[in-house]
Amino acid sequence: MRGFRAPSGTAAPGASGSSTSWRSSESTIEEVSEVENPSAEAADSAGCDADAVTEAPERRPRVTRDPFVVDHAERLAGLGSWEWVPATGELVWSDNMFRLYGLEIGAIVPSPEFVVERVHPDDLGQVMATLEALTVGEPRSVEYRFRRDDGEVILLRATVALVSESEAKDLRIIGLLQDLTAQRRLEREVAARVVVSEALEGWRTLEDSAPELLAGLARAMGFVFGALWARDDESFAVRAIWHAASAELESVAAVTVRWRPGPGSPTIGRAFSMGQPILATDLSASAPRERVMAIRHAGIETALAVPAVFEHETVAVLEFLSVEPIALTDRLSRALYGIGHEIGHFLASRRGELVGAALTPRAVEVLQLAARGCSAEAIAGQLGVSTATIKRHFERAYMQLGVSGRAAAVAEAMRRGLIS
Repeated sequence: MRGFRAPSGTAAPGASGSSTSWRSSESTIEEVSEVENPSAEAADSAGCDADAVTEAPERRPRVTRDPFVVDHAERLAGLGSWEWVPATGELVWSDNMFRLYGLEIGAIVPSPEFVVERVHPDDLGQVMATLEALTVGEPRSVEYRFRRDDGEVILLRATVALVSESEAKDLRIIGLLQDLTAQRRLEREVAARVVVSEALEGWRTLEDSAPELLAGLARAMGFVFGALWARDDESFAVRAIWHAASAELESVAAVTVRWRPGPGSPTIGRAFSMGQPILATDLSASAPRERVMAIRHAGIETALAVPAVFEHETVAVLEFLSVEPIALTDRLSRALYGIGHEIGHFLASRRGELVGAALTPRAVEVLQLAARGCSAEAIAGQLGVSTATIKRHFERAYMQLGVSGRAAAVAEAMRRGLIS
């Protein structure tokens, strides 16, 4: 390992008064020759045939630690190793530590500061607490997200393997670093498939179950926003939305219900026409300025569009937004392709729900009372339901009418002759 010194000149006692020299070596096999055979010497002095007493080997192979083999093993296992002396600040990395952090070997002088500066903000507190504990000899493990200089975010686990004293009696810590990114991606893929199966099995209506499907998929795969899009004449209209609890994401949802992306949209339109998952990092392309600004304000970095396909026909598109960069690997693309086909097969028999849904009688009643100037609290009191229920009726009406606010919903409902 780069920077670690193997002990040398160590002697191990042999049998029957003999000794064998053990030397530090860079070779895989080190040969130690001319090994003494006291039994053979005794036989010679007695005039006996030495071979009759014992057959002494002339060369004895010994396995030693080869840095090349260690490095190869670390690369295969997705591991790196490190040694740290907090009192002096000395930190040594194995070659694969550099690779895990996305660096050329020896590109920087290893330091805790390099790591801390690139730790995901949500994980920084536990990383700092772990470093503090290590400085007093308390072994801990910690998982954290790390942003490489190329923008990729990976999941790492640091584990302390040994706490001892250096030659100068300073605290010496040796540990391992493991890349969990591939493992976590696999776990998310499995969780996503389970979510889809359970959501489709318990499906009730598009209005009730589509948000649950979006929520389950988004949470399983690390997204904060999900929307279900369907064709509406020459454009697409959102049919369901879910998002994590956040005022910024509520703003994204509000502008999304008004947006009508066309067939040329680089995410939704392209996924619909190609029948393949599409990943986008340029979220300003073809989207209205108000949605672009809302997305930026919410810290969104990546958009993923997954087509729901049935027999080579795209039935709908599921859009997901993430606050972290996402790599659309071949494995993930195949998993999303399979999920999209499962959802598409299910929705194909429910196409009527994907067409612009009519307002429910309750929603019409809510809008009628709103048109008379009643507040949400007053409407809830008259209908004997909670204010939260009334707000949900308003939100669904916004999506179905393609508007973003109460006044606009009332006006659109009047224009359509739904209320007076």
